[in-house]
Amino acid sequence: MGGFTLKQLISATLSSEAAEIYNSWQKQKKSQIISAMIVEQDQNMKLIEALRIRRETQTALIAKANISLWLKDPSNPLCRELNESLAGTIHYQYRN
Repeated sequence: MGGFTLKQLISATLSSEAAEIYNSWQKQKKSQIISAMIVEQDQNMKLIEALRIRRETQTALIAKANISLWLKDPSNPLCRELNESLAGTIHYQYRN
């Protein structure tokens, strides 16, 4: 690492707030804590991606159901309610 210790490298790349927290940890526990944080953050990122995909799938299904219902009975109040739930998405129908 070019003459730098891991502690120097970590300290040089942390914000002052993060460095304060890092330096408050027990010396023998720092690597363990960082490892646990990395694993947990990776799991969180995977969960967020899975939830994003789920939301997109459910939004598309709501849109399909909305169109199907509207074609059968445009006066059904559920049509408006479903469509309003799609506001801000590509699936929202601009109709009266």
